[in-house]
Amino acid sequence: MQIKNYLQILLTSSLWGSSFLMMKYALEELNAYNISFYRILIGMLFINLLNFKKSNFPIHKHFQLALVGLLWMSFPFYLFAKAEETITSSLAGLINGSTPIFISLIAVLVFKDKILKKQIIYLITGFIGIYFVSFGFSNAFEDLNLGALLALLASISYGFAANIVQSLIKEYGSLQTLKIALRYATVISFILLILNSSFTLPTYEISLFPMLLLGIGSSGIAFLSFYNLIDDVGAIAGSITVYIIPIFSMIFGYIFLNETTQIIQLIGIVTVIMSAFQFSKTKT
Repeated sequence: MQIKNYLQILLTSSLWGSSFLMMKYALEELNAYNISFYRILIGMLFINLLNFKKSNFPIHKHFQLALVGLLWMSFPFYLFAKAEETITSSLAGLINGSTPIFISLIAVLVFKDKILKKQIIYLITGFIGIYFVSFGFSNAFEDLNLGALLALLASISYGFAANIVQSLIKEYGSLQTLKIALRYATVISFILLILNSSFTLPTYEISLFPMLLLGIGSSGIAFLSFYNLIDDVGAIAGSITVYIIPIFSMIFGYIFLNETTQIIQLIGIVTVIMSAFQFSKTKT
């Protein structure tokens, strides 16, 4: 990889890693429905301003694009914001690190990808790591942690979306796919907002900057940087970005919110990352 690729990795992972801190700040003024809607709306406007070209998606592809908008953006963005009402931004970022394992599992169970016995072992160790990240040594059923469960559900949603979006990106390109998916996500999040909550405008003093960073940075620049990176160096090398996100979320949470992370959770996320990396590297 070239130096520019390493810079892309740092930029993308730091933007996505900071999103958990920004959601925590935004929650001081906005609820999860507002955060999800504004984040997607700002990202959609930013991406569409970058690309005015008419998109040539066939009609039958639009259901797929709408599904990507729902599962890749509207649903998980809301769930992570809702989760952070009861868990730290660091923990939300750590649980987000489980996404590659869910991508792999869903590819096998739902999309019928063939895997080796060795890869089954990596999936099992990955889920052991996910448990330790989310619940530590506690019993997940006795000490119900709703925030952790919501964050896990968001990661599962990413797992479905990543498998659905691959064919679209391969055929139509990342920018075109992201542009239309964001449009659908904006509509879906708007409907969810008006049905479940009321509009609260971000103020300059509290939530405007976090929402701009979430929208332009996390939902705009980071997505583009990530898929350009994959185009340059391939999916396995590009996936390093996803593995670094939890590290940034922990760093930002500790520096700005004085959040701490348990040793067992650190062991868990290392297990998840190594399992996911080895799974993706192993050839079927």
